[in-house]
Amino acid sequence: MTVTEGAAAVPLLEVEGLHVEFVNDGKWVPAVENVSFTVGAGETLALVGESGCGKTVSSLAVMGLVPRANGRVSAGQVRYAGEDLLRMAPDDLRRVRGDRIAMVFQEPMTSLNPAFTIGQQISLAVRAHRPCSKAEARAKAVEVLDHVGIPDAAHRVDDYPHAFSGGMRQRAMIAMALSCNPRLLIADEPTTALDVTVQAQILELLRSLRDETGMAMLFVTHDLGVVADLCDRVAVMYAGQVVEQASVDDLFRRPRHPYTEALMASMPQVATPGQRLTIIHGQVPRPGEITSGCRFRPRCEYATARCAEDPIDLVALPAGAVRCVHHDELVLRPPARADDAEHAAAPGGPPLLEVRGLRKEFPVTTGLLRRVRGHVHAVDGVDLTVAAGETLGLVGESGSGKSTVARLVLRLLDATGGTVTVDGVDIGQLRGRALRQARGGMQMVFQDPYSSLDPRATIAASVGEPLEIHRGLRGPARDRRVAELLDLVGIGPHLLRRYPHEFSGGQRQRIAVARALALEPRLLVCDEPVSSLDVSTQSQVINLLADLQERLGLAYLFIAHDLSVVRHLSHRIAVMYLGRIVETGPAEEVYRRPRHPYTEALLSAIPVPDPVRQRQRQRIVLRGEMPSAVAPPSGCRFRTRCPYAMEVCATQDPAPFGAGGGTTVWCHLHTTGPALGGAPLAALSTAPAAPAGGTTPQV
Repeated sequence: MTVTEGAAAVPLLEVEGLHVEFVNDGKWVPAVENVSFTVGAGETLALVGESGCGKTVSSLAVMGLVPRANGRVSAGQVRYAGEDLLRMAPDDLRRVRGDRIAMVFQEPMTSLNPAFTIGQQISLAVRAHRPCSKAEARAKAVEVLDHVGIPDAAHRVDDYPHAFSGGMRQRAMIAMALSCNPRLLIADEPTTALDVTVQAQILELLRSLRDETGMAMLFVTHDLGVVADLCDRVAVMYAGQVVEQASVDDLFRRPRHPYTEALMASMPQVATPGQRLTIIHGQVPRPGEITSGCRFRPRCEYATARCAEDPIDLVALPAGAVRCVHHDELVLRPPARADDAEHAAAPGGPPLLEVRGLRKEFPVTTGLLRRVRGHVHAVDGVDLTVAAGETLGLVGESGSGKSTVARLVLRLLDATGGTVTVDGVDIGQLRGRALRQARGGMQMVFQDPYSSLDPRATIAASVGEPLEIHRGLRGPARDRRVAELLDLVGIGPHLLRRYPHEFSGGQRQRIAVARALALEPRLLVCDEPVSSLDVSTQSQVINLLADLQERLGLAYLFIAHDLSVVRHLSHRIAVMYLGRIVETGPAEEVYRRPRHPYTEALLSAIPVPDPVRQRQRQRIVLRGEMPSAVAPPSGCRFRTRCPYAMEVCATQDPAPFGAGGGTTVWCHLHTTGPALGGAPLAALSTAPAAPAGGTTPQV
C-alpha cells in the first residue's frame, strides 16, 4: 500500500510498486524500484533527491515516456483517476497525455522547436486534443500566454523561441502545458536553470494556477527551499527508492531519514557564512552498482551492521513513512539557521584586480551589408576591485552583463572603454606573448564543466594542456604535475586515463578547477560554477573553492545569480543590473540590510528551507522583463521595474551614495528621495537594520 499523509481519500494519481529498468552492457539494470506515492486533487507532491536518484525517470514513467529503445517499465501500476496508464493502448495514452496530464521539462529551449513560432507550437497542442479551427487554436494560444504573464501576448505569440528570455520560454512551456486545462501537471526541475527572480515568478505563477484551477502537481526538484515554498507533501528518493514521505511541515520540523537530514544540512542558506558547508561524502550509486541493505549506508554517519541487512522496508509512521532501520532511535533535526552569523573580514592590501570605467558595446547589424543600426550596451561604466585572497561576488539576473565583465577581465573580449589592471599591469595594453604570459596569472572556471572539457581527451590531456603550451611539460613530467593538481582538488591520480563522461558533475567541476590551477594563477574568475549542480554536489565545490583560497591565497571574482551561495563564499558583493553596478559592500551588510530595491528583490526571491518562515516572509516578485540593452531606460535603469520609482529616476542617473557599513548604493531613494520628502539625507542610512527581504521604506 502507498503510505501518504494528508492525501485525498481518492487520489488523482496513484503510483504503486513502480519498477523501471534500462539496458546497460546487455543487461537490464533497475533505475527505479518499488516506488509508490499518491497525488490528490489540488495537491502538490515534491519528488526530492540528488541527480541519479530516479526522480525524472519516475515522472517520465507516469507520462509513458520511458524510451522504448533501451528502457521499460517492468512492474507496477500508474493509475490516473482510477485507470492504469501502463495498461492503456498507445492511442488512448496519447489522448490523456497533454490533455488531462501535462508536463513541463527542465530546459525549455531544448523542448521548444526553434523552427516554429510559440503560437504555432501551442496551437498544435490544442488542436491535437480539441476539435477547433486554426483561428480558435491561435486565440487559445494568446489566451494562455496572457494567463502566464507574457506581456503583449497578442503580438509575442508570433515570436520564435530564440526571441524569448529564459523565464519567458519557461512561461511559454507552462502555457503549452496548460492549454488543454490538465488536472495534473508534472514539472521536472522547471526552475533549476533560472535566475532567482525568474524562479520566484514561475513559483508564484504555479501557485496561483493551482489555487485558481484546483490542478494537482508532481514537482521534481533537488532544491528544498523550493519545496518549502510551493509543496504540500514530499517524497525523498535515493538510488531509485523512496526513503521518506511526509508533509512539508513534518519533514522540515523533524526529518526521519539520515539522507533527508544531510540534504538539508548541505544547503548554503542554513550554513554559517565563511564556514565549510556540510557535505555528503561519496555519490549516489549507479544502477547496477547497488549493494544489499540500505543504499545510503556507505554515505551515512549513523550506519551500523544492521543497515547491511536486506531488505530495508518502507515503514509507515503516524506522519508519513521512512526506510531506515534506526528511525525509532535517531532524533534528527533540521539544521539551525545562521542568519545572524558574522562573516570574516575582507583581506586588506592593494587590489590585485582593479576595473575602472569598464564599457563594452556590441554592434547590432542588419542586412547583407551588415549595417550598424545600434549597439548593445552590455557593460556601461563598471568599477570594482578584488584584493589578493579576497572573493568579490558579482550578482544579478541573466542579461545584467556579469559574464561579459568576466570575459573583459580575462581579455577574452576587448573593452570599448575603461581599464582592467591585474597586479599593476593594464592588460588592455598587452599584445602577443606578453598577453599570454599575463593570462597565466588569471584563469576562468565556467558554468558547465562538461562543455568545458574535451569529451575526446583524457583527464590527463585536458588538465595537462596548459602545462604543455605554457611550460613545455610533456609525458611523465606532465602527468606527475597533473596528478598533483588532481590530488589538490580531491580527485585520485589513478583516474588520469579516464574521460569526462566517466565522472559525476561535481567531479567534472573539480577537474575544471584543477585545469584552471595548472599555471598557478593568483586570480580565478568563476562564472556560475555551481548553478547547475545538485545541492550536495554544490556544497562540495563551494568547500573546495574555500579550501583552495585558504591554502593558495587565491582571489576570486565569483559570478552567480544566487545570493545565498554568494553570501556564503564572498567577502564583498557587487550587485549588477543592465550593465551597471547598483550596490556594493561587505557581504553580510548587503545581505542583512539591502539598500537598493533590486538587491532587496533578489534577496526576497531566495527560497527559504523552512515552510513556516516561507509563509511569514514578505515576498517581492519583480514584474516584467529586464529592458533591452540596445535602448536602456534613461536615468536609473531599474526604474521600469521599481515599485519606488520617482520622476527624478527617469531623468537623472543616480549618484553613488555611501550608505554606511561600507555599502555604496546608486539609488535616488537615498539622496533626492529623502530631500523631496523633507527627511534628512542620512535618514535611510541610519535607520535600524531590516531583515533580509524586508521592505525598503517608501518615500
